[in-house]
Amino acid sequence: MKNVLCSLFFVMLIVSMHTGGVFAAEKPSVEKGRLLFNSQSLAGATSGKSCAECHPGGAGLENAWKNQNLAGQVNTCIAGPLKGLKLDENSIEMQSVIMYIRSLKQQH
Repeated sequence: MKNVLCSLFFVMLIVSMHTGGVFAAEKPSVEKGRLLFNSQSLAGATSGKSCAECHPGGAGLENAWKNQNLAGQVNTCIAGPLKGLKLDENSIEMQSVIMYIRSLKQQH
């Protein structure tokens, strides 16, 4: 019985560690947003451009955090200059990009 309980505990520990890693990877973050902002393949973009091409270092976005429709504005840029597909406004990618853009107000 003791061996069964130890084995069960060990399996639960491994599953718990793995599940925690999966959930952690699924959360939006400023760092993920920064990477996406600088990615030429954001949302399937085909133009060879990234957000950073027009906004190097976040230039011009210092007050974007005030925009009530920031997700809509991001999608306008993705569908327009980046030639990509609009992101779901509740997606991890969109939330990460928004978190990154909002973090820019603290840098300037």
